[in-house]
Amino acid sequence: MSHYFSEVQDVKSVKKIINYEIKNEKFEFLTDNGVFSKIKVDFGTDVMLRTFLNENKKLENIRILDIGCGYGVVSVVLKRFFRKARILSTDVNERALELTRENIQKNNRTDDFEVRKSFVFDNISENFDMILSNPPIRAGKQVIFEIYEKSFFHLNKNGKFYCVIQTKHGAKSTKKKLEELFGNCTTLVIEAGYRIFRCVKNS
Repeated sequence: MSHYFSEVQDVKSVKKIINYEIKNEKFEFLTDNGVFSKIKVDFGTDVMLRTFLNENKKLENIRILDIGCGYGVVSVVLKRFFRKARILSTDVNERALELTRENIQKNNRTDDFEVRKSFVFDNISENFDMILSNPPIRAGKQVIFEIYEKSFFHLNKNGKFYCVIQTKHGAKSTKKKLEELFGNCTTLVIEAGYRIFRCVKNS
């Protein structure tokens, strides 16, 4: 049986449209069976995006990685607010990647984006100024920690890593791991059992 972290989905495709609004900007997302949070935008992703937008008012000519992009919520929203940012959207789920392509074009009317298949960082060689992650809990702690470790190595100096995780899904161990890697980990928000962490690569 496949889950959203599988490459190929064996569940029947049943596409649907969901609506989402953030900071007075409205979006329509195409979702499907076999992708994460197909009924509505995940609460944790919503909190992470609101926190990120509150912290970052103007971003130009920077490179952002949306790792584990799902059907593209983070990529689509950031492309709307930061039109000059270069965003790479990656996932291992082929159905999710196709939805991401459709959703970026649908909501931003642009071909200026890149969507790439990659298991964690297996197909990512470049560095970034910012990386955002809602880590795939079902994939297990080993995979999640690999995302953290390789995010550190793929950030430019003074680059920032943002992630969201539920307290019950290992927020304490995540914070400890990120502090070991980055030497810092700030808890920006705690809301309804979700925590938003931000780390800065100082070296």
